[in-house]
Amino acid sequence: MVGRITSTLILLFYVSILWAQPMVGYYFGRDREVNRGRKFKSIEETYEVKLKEVNVPAIKIVKTFDVKGNITSKISYGAEGGVSSDMKWIYNPNGDFLERKHRYFVNMVGWREELVRIEYNPDTRMPEKITVEREGKMLQRATVTIDTLGRIEMSQVYNASGALAFIEKLIYLQPANIIRVLVYRPNNQFYGTWSYPIDPGKEFAVSAVSQEKYDNGDIRLETLTDASKGDQAYYYEYKYDSQGNWIEKDTYQVNLGKSNKIKKKKLEHRITRKITYQ
Repeated sequence: MVGRITSTLILLFYVSILWAQPMVGYYFGRDREVNRGRKFKSIEETYEVKLKEVNVPAIKIVKTFDVKGNITSKISYGAEGGVSSDMKWIYNPNGDFLERKHRYFVNMVGWREELVRIEYNPDTRMPEKITVEREGKMLQRATVTIDTLGRIEMSQVYNASGALAFIEKLIYLQPANIIRVLVYRPNNQFYGTWSYPIDPGKEFAVSAVSQEKYDNGDIRLETLTDASKGDQAYYYEYKYDSQGNWIEKDTYQVNLGKSNKIKKKKLEHRITRKITYQ
């Protein structure tokens, strides 16, 4: 069961890398942290694999935030302590994301750079154009259409030569807190689907995964939607600071008993966070 959940999530991640994310995903998929207290100034996260049969060095990610709580940088450090990825965001006075620069290291290739820019309609404050450059060259650009409710309805994506490459159509599933992005080729052939939260301050899950949550909204248990007694799942335990934000998150492989009773806990990995507030 754990393998099936892992395979599902890995497949979704792999597909997103293979196909590249939708252009509207650069707008919806911004890094945001659920915060229950004062605004964050910085978060330092350490990721440790706790399985005895796996020897993986811990890695570290450091995030910084502006006075409005928007993320401004995210630096990832590899096992040897060197920087492996560096992301920086720029916002306008309204707090709208204008630009994201991402430098990342690829083995046997070296450093690569991606630059995303978003232009907004001054009246609606919604995106009307999104562009992506890689290595200083235009890769894709998208024109965005807004519906009568003020939401993104679709985008038309053009490649570097100016030809229409994809059409992205959006469906909003309000009760599930999900925006579904359906991507088509110009001939209307279905290409792929991605999901994003409507409210980034709340959790959401892909449809193949079912969740149980603690009273504060943090995820307690994740299973495939067809899980039954005896199936495995992921179970989460947290420690919190005085602001109500978690500072330690343990992920366990577990077996499910009757009514999802937790059995045979096995610690898989731990994330610890050092949070500073403004």
